[in-house]
Amino acid sequence: MKINLIILSIIVMVGCVPPTTESPSTNAEVYANLEDCEPCPLLLNFASSNYQNRDWRGAINNYDQLLKCNCGKVDPENTFKYMAYSYQQLGLYDSAAYIFKQGLKYTPEDIDLLKMAGENSGRLENYEDQIYYFDKILSFEENNLEILEMLSNVYRDREMYEDQVSILNIWLNYEPTSKNANAEKKAAFAALGKDESDVDRERWESETSNIQYGLDYIRSLQDAGNIEKIIEVCKELLVYEKYNTTILRSLGDAYLNLYKEDEALNIYNTLAKVDPTNYDVAIDISKILVNKEKFSESLDWAEKAVSMSGQTGKSIYQRAEVYFSVAESCSGDPLTFWDKVVYEVSWEDYKTASNKGYIQAKTRRDFVGENFITTPADWFMRPDGEKEVEPQGECYSWIKKSVKRKI
Repeated sequence: MKINLIILSIIVMVGCVPPTTESPSTNAEVYANLEDCEPCPLLLNFASSNYQNRDWRGAINNYDQLLKCNCGKVDPENTFKYMAYSYQQLGLYDSAAYIFKQGLKYTPEDIDLLKMAGENSGRLENYEDQIYYFDKILSFEENNLEILEMLSNVYRDREMYEDQVSILNIWLNYEPTSKNANAEKKAAFAALGKDESDVDRERWESETSNIQYGLDYIRSLQDAGNIEKIIEVCKELLVYEKYNTTILRSLGDAYLNLYKEDEALNIYNTLAKVDPTNYDVAIDISKILVNKEKFSESLDWAEKAVSMSGQTGKSIYQRAEVYFSVAESCSGDPLTFWDKVVYEVSWEDYKTASNKGYIQAKTRRDFVGENFITTPADWFMRPDGEKEVEPQGECYSWIKKSVKRKI
């Protein structure tokens, strides 16, 4: 950045030529006889009065007179700033640029003047000068967040992504929690063909005990589908916050995505203890236990989910899935009466879940209802006084749900 600053400084200084459209005075263009001039304070007062009254042309004329009378040193902090601003109000940005450069000879470290000069250069699409001015400010105030953002935007708009990343690194050093800077850096990485998750990785690795940085990195890894790395990061974060529910959830989901059901079940069980009202966790535990054909335990967790959720369609659907899976696992060909009874228990739950707006339940409800539930013919063979039954048999005796007789 220092080399660029020196080169751009030479370009800017060489380019200090008055524009052809309107030529403001400089400190070299003074009256031959200064005795003809009004006192400097009076000239300054005239110009300031014009400026305050928004008489931009009058202000320019009086500031011009001020400079011709060799009064530029009286109040350089405001003289060049206000004169340039007046030119801007008239749309004369070339003239304003010239005045900014002259003013910076008097006050080279004036942050406001440098900022105005940089913004003016942007209007003129003179990006080399704009970068020079903003770089100059940062050489005095590296932690100027406003200028860091403005310079980042210039580099981005000019597709100078490597330079933008360098500026963003400085910005994030002073404001590590800036979502804007982090998002800009990810976009720059993408433009450079780099992995966007590296932005969050770099930030987290600089402070691995920072949970928020770690969670941001995990989200990036999830977007990138880097499951193995998610597990690694989660384990490290749990050293600092053993019972952080978001980390535990991310770890459990990562294990499940890799079909490591035992590890996922272990994490979900921990999460269920830490956050006992989270019915989504209970549903996930129930699903894993169904896959492991531990149907009785799976039903217990499904019942917990139904209770905790206030009987949502999603939780009732999971309970239906348990009953369906039991029947599917235990039934033969042809289906027995008790197979159909258990399928019908699941069908009743699918109907309820569908009625509660859980869309996924409708397809299952229709499929089971059309193919697997009891019919009047099935009940014809049952004892006459039998109005409803609970499932029976080695596979089903633990199910305490009843089905009513069909006539």
